[in-house]
Amino acid sequence: MSSPLLDEAGVEGARGIIINVTGGSDLTLAEVMELDMDRIGWLLERLGDQRKRESREIEQAARRGRRR
Repeated sequence: MSSPLLDEAGVEGARGIIINVTGGSDLTLAEVMELDMDRIGWLLERLGDQRKRESREIEQAARRGRRR
C-alpha cells in the first residue's frame, strides 16, 4: 500500500480514515475485505506513531510550562 499524500503530509489530528479500493469487475468483496485486513495495520501503526509523538510533545510542553 502506498500513498504519496501520506508520504508528503502528516496525519496529525486525524480522527478517521477513508479507503478507496479500485479494481476490475472480477474483484470480489471477499478480496477487498482481505486486502483491508492485511493492509490496514500499516496505516493504524502510522497513526499510533503520530499519536505517541503528539503525546510526548504535549508532555514536554507541560514540563517546560511548570518550570517557568
